[in-house]
Amino acid sequence: MSNLTSWTRGIRLGALAAALVFVAACSSAPGSGTPGPTIIPAPTVEVALTEGQLRLLLIDTFGPRWYCDPDVYPVAHGDEQSRALERFAEMQTEGDVYQHVAAKLGINLTGPLTDAEKLAIYEVWKVALSIPLDPIGGGSYRFDYLAQPVQGATQGLRTGGTIDSTGKITIEQQASSGEPMCPICLARGTLIDTPNGEIAVDALRLGDPIWTLDVSGNRIRGTVIALGSTTAPADHRVIRLTLADGRTVTASPGHPLADGRTFGELAVGDVVDGSRVATLESLPYSGGETFDLVASGPTGTYLSSGIALGSTLAPAR
Repeated sequence: MSNLTSWTRGIRLGALAAALVFVAACSSAPGSGTPGPTIIPAPTVEVALTEGQLRLLLIDTFGPRWYCDPDVYPVAHGDEQSRALERFAEMQTEGDVYQHVAAKLGINLTGPLTDAEKLAIYEVWKVALSIPLDPIGGGSYRFDYLAQPVQGATQGLRTGGTIDSTGKITIEQQASSGEPMCPICLARGTLIDTPNGEIAVDALRLGDPIWTLDVSGNRIRGTVIALGSTTAPADHRVIRLTLADGRTVTASPGHPLADGRTFGELAVGDVVDGSRVATLESLPYSGGETFDLVASGPTGTYLSSGIALGSTLAPAR
């Protein structure tokens, strides 16, 4: 049995274990009104785990992630190997997740890799990179993870809680959940507001500083905590939103604003971020891929030309 096959089998057993935890967590102890958090002890480690290792631990613990696979949505492209080769330099540049996925799979990075090894790393790397891991201080992170259905079920298991740098997981809530919505995202080159000026969405990387909003709508400093991109079909169209005050942003019809409305739902005259929608143009898209991210903090939102946007990579907060 290959390392990848044995790890995949272990992941699916982890998903079953998580389902059993769900049953236990939803059962109140005698004499208690509501169940308390469930603790999954940390593995034995001698040094603090990196964010890449913590992402892989979440996959190990809860099973395969149910998310918008960039090589399946909106259509199955059928050539994941080519995508792996195209994104290999990006994987190497990212570093943390890449190195730990390779170690997990028993792949030696000191020499040239075969195409099959690059594909094996890519299949796990793209999932791990898309998991929002929000730093909350003290070496701890908040996560919200939707696992694929197991044993013929139609509902996945959504788990929210925290994980710390030792790998200890505290489950605060679990519930069954349906298939995630999979709209595709921002046009290539869309400028994102950051403390270092405007940066194209496709140039941002995990950990980069970014402006986000707090629960009161105030702009605060955050970081990029998840990234995703997907191949756009040849006939894909995007919407260029222009506000009366001159601000503009271009995104797919299914992409959400911070308040949950999608670009495709907007009409001229609607109010967005305190300004009226002046025009909505449907344009053909030739950018090849569309992009999305998640910002740290209580809302996960980010800004483009000062317009607050939601994310398709994480559940609404």
